[in-house]
Amino acid sequence: MGARGGLLTASRAVTGRRPLVVILAVLLFALGALAPAHLVSEFVLRLGVEGLLLGMLALSVAFLMRQAGLVALGAASIYGGVGYLFAITMSEWDLSPTAALFAAFVIVIVYAAVLGALIVRTNPLAFMMLTLAAGEMVSHGVMLEGLRDYTSGADGLVVNFQGAIFGLQAADFASAPRFWPIAWSAAWVLGLAVYATGRSRFGAILRAVRENEERMRFSGFGTYLPRLIAFVFVNGVAAVAGLLHVLNSQFVSPESLGLSVSTNALVASLIGGAAGSIGPIAGGLFFAFAQDEFGAHGFTQLLTGVAIVVFIVLFPRGIVGGLIEAARRRTYLAPRRGEAP
Repeated sequence: MGARGGLLTASRAVTGRRPLVVILAVLLFALGALAPAHLVSEFVLRLGVEGLLLGMLALSVAFLMRQAGLVALGAASIYGGVGYLFAITMSEWDLSPTAALFAAFVIVIVYAAVLGALIVRTNPLAFMMLTLAAGEMVSHGVMLEGLRDYTSGADGLVVNFQGAIFGLQAADFASAPRFWPIAWSAAWVLGLAVYATGRSRFGAILRAVRENEERMRFSGFGTYLPRLIAFVFVNGVAAVAGLLHVLNSQFVSPESLGLSVSTNALVASLIGGAAGSIGPIAGGLFFAFAQDEFGAHGFTQLLTGVAIVVFIVLFPRGIVGGLIEAARRRTYLAPRRGEAP
């Protein structure tokens, strides 16, 4: 009875704290959306926007890695590729900016579904290499001479658009103070979507497939479709981040499709912690500001490498993951007042 009573007490304590957690989350969302534009410079805001966008991309990488045990090294091809599609559908199909936005997103989803149908059956190592190969094909494809009229090759593509998107003009998206609340809100929406998906029955099935695919098949569960849906889902998350990126920068280049962007997203998810949705977003912000600081000293790559090693060794669950784990241990393992230790 003692152990059972302790578990019931802990469960009631957690349930009682939920309204407080919701209130704190709402306050944090409102404070984060409104305060930075009044407290920090535009340069810092731009770094923050870059960090949020990288964090959203890291969110897609972290979800697939944690829930399905699969590492995607081609996330940048979606992140940058959707920007090219947005620009090309406006210029070549004569679509309005809003219609081009939706068209680019739908094309990416169809591409992800076709690619996923071909590669999700493979083992994790082969999956990782195939996503890398697909990403490299896309990043080199935009530089082909035959496509230069559409992509501008290695020079990159300036994305000009006239008219409003959801009531906002191009100047609004390009302004860091005006764009920050948009990026902040999108990070929260995507984070909640990823969190809810991970906590759902679908997420439980994905984790079970990750742990023992053969047992799931023997139990009558399909293992192919859940992985395919997860792959399409995370590419949808990456596409949203990419569309926000091109709306803000109004420029897209082959570098945005490269392996380095995918690697940065993977590193951000490891730094913040792949668990939950907060970790990758926080990791993206941390990575963006750290890169700027390292660049000021002239040793960006060296200091980045050292920092990655230090964080992985000292914080194997990431910064946020480590803090959450410490809080849980304190909540559930610490002896209660009046109880024998």
